[in-house]
Order: sequence, then C-alpha cells, then structure tokens
Amino acid sequence: MSERSGGIDLLKALACVLMVGHHLANYSPMADVSAAWMPQFIAFLYNDGRMAVQIFLVAAGYLTACAWLPLLAQSKFSIWPKVRARYLRLSIPLFAALACTVLITAWVRPYFEPLDLSDPPEFSQVLAHLFLLQDLTWIPALSAGIWYVAIDFQLFLMALASAVAAHWWHIQRGSRDVVRTVTWVWLGLTCVSLFYWNRQPLHDNWGGYFFNAYGLGLCVASCKRAGLKLPVWALVLGLGLLAWSLEPRERLGVAVATALLLSWPAFLKFDAVSLPKWVTWLSKISYSVFLIHYGVSLIVSAVVFNFWPEQMEANLAGMLVSLGLSIAAGALLFDQVEKPSATPRRALQWAVTFVAACTAVKLLS
Repeated sequence: MSERSGGIDLLKALACVLMVGHHLANYSPMADVSAAWMPQFIAFLYNDGRMAVQIFLVAAGYLTACAWLPLLAQSKFSIWPKVRARYLRLSIPLFAALACTVLITAWVRPYFEPLDLSDPPEFSQVLAHLFLLQDLTWIPALSAGIWYVAIDFQLFLMALASAVAAHWWHIQRGSRDVVRTVTWVWLGLTCVSLFYWNRQPLHDNWGGYFFNAYGLGLCVASCKRAGLKLPVWALVLGLGLLAWSLEPRERLGVAVATALLLSWPAFLKFDAVSLPKWVTWLSKISYSVFLIHYGVSLIVSAVVFNFWPEQMEANLAGMLVSLGLSIAAGALLFDQVEKPSATPRRALQWAVTFVAACTAVKLLS
C-alpha cells in the first residue's frame, strides 16, 4: 500500500488497548479487586482480550505481502537483507524494553509478594531472548507477551522462504506469474495451519500454529494482486467456515473476521486523515506499547497493592493509570528507540544494555 490505511490503524489501536487490558487482568491484583465492581468486563479482558493477537497477526501478514508483492516481479528478490531488517526492527525495541522490565521486576519483587514474578535471569534465558528462541527452547520469558515477537519472526521467515522459492521457480522457468504462484504456496501453508497445526495445542510455541491468521493476511493481499476469479472475501469465508466446522475456535473467528475486513476495499480505503489523530498515533506506537506495558503495570500494581490493597476505587483507577502510563512509556520507547534507524550497531548497543541489566540483577539478587 502506498498510503496509510485508516482501517488498519483502527484495528491495531484497538488490539493494542485490548492486549494491555488482557495482561492487566491476568497479571495484576488490581484486576481481582476491580472485578467486584465490574466482573463481566474483567472476565472479558481475562478470557477474550488475548484474541487481539489475531488482529495483529492478520494485519502483519497483509502488510508484509503488500511490501513484497511488487518486488517479486523483479529479477532479484534477496532474502538476507529482509531477514536482517526484520530482526533489527523487532529486536532493538525489544532489548530496550526487556532491560527496563528486568530492572523493574527486581525492584518491585520485595514489595509485591502476590505476583509470580520471574526469577533473576539465567544466562540461558538471556541468550534465548537475544535470538528470539525462548519459546522454541521452552525457556520462560522475562516479560508478558514476548512470545509474540518470536512467533512474528518465525512467521516472517516462513512467508519469506515461500516467496523466495516462488521467485526462484519463476526465474528458472522464465515465467512472469510469480504472484499467483506465491499465492498458492501461502494458501497451502494457511490451509495446513487451519486444518492441522492450529488444532494441536502442544504446537503453540512455534509459528506454524499461528500461520492460519498470518497466512490469511498474506492471502488477502496476494489474491487481490493475482486477480483470482473467486472473490477474496468468498475464499476467506469459505476457508473459515470449513475450518470452523472441523473445530470451532474463537481465535479463528477473530482472524477470519479481520481478514474479511481487509478484503473489503471500502475498509482499507478508509482515510487515515479522517480518524482522530490519537488513533493513528496509537497504531504507530502499538509495538512499543506492547513491549513496555508489563513493566509499567508492575510499578503501578506494586504501589496500589502496598497503599490501597482492598480499595476498589483505587484499584480501578490504578488500572486506568497503568493503561495511560503504558501508552506514554510506549510513545517514549518509540521516539527514542524504535523510530531511529534500525542498524546493527544500535542492535548491539541495546543487546549489551539488556545483558548488562540481566547481569546486574543476577549478581545483586
């Protein structure tokens, strides 16, 4: 897409707020106290807020395909620059946020007995996080939701490997219909995930489990460009209904609904300028908010727990304050860390900062 989509901005902003609320409901004692006043809302955040991940996955797949499809027709479609760029894009703000979270966790631990806080990081944990392998190696994460970053990178690699294979095939054959080929490859992987991988709960530590959502986003974008006779919305709906008939899954429903929105031209053409500026802004900083919000929630939860542990109004206000401060901290992380050029040097600097924070916590524990 050459222009920013207001529809995607709206989805990402909504998903960002839902994910912060979900982690507050799961990890903060403020939610337990607040549930006495609004039990249904807290239960929704606890049980269903995690569905926002499906929105992020579908949108990520769609945007990735939109970036790659024009390049596939060129004579060269290199893999390593894209892998490096994606790793740097994900890891630089991640390392900065993890350094903060590790230090905050160590700081609040003596004042916050109710929370099951992560232990001082071991070397294996630090190494796994540096290479985004913590879930594949069954190593506990140092912050809530960090599994998503590793999964995003795996999905990116799976989609990229497919695109490179399709490009190579068409260079060898001298054909120009590479977009249609990569569409069928992505569609095949999406079906495997829909009908098998995503139905295996023990597979949820690797990208294949989530490729159904990411792949729907890829396929919506590529099917439009490939000019298939079957309407994109009909393909998405048909796959979704078939997968649902085999095993109803709420996360599947959210992914299919998001893909249907992205297949609706009027939704994508929704002008970002007509949105409130804060929606576009929140969408832009959503990744940084996602990374930093857990550390912020630890500080706010510790303060509320120590001074007003049973006051419902204070705990409810604490949840709202935590959301607001998370967005503010995310904006700061975006401006200072995520927004500047993602270079190997900056990645190394923040990796060293992360390792230093973990080492300090381990030595002082």
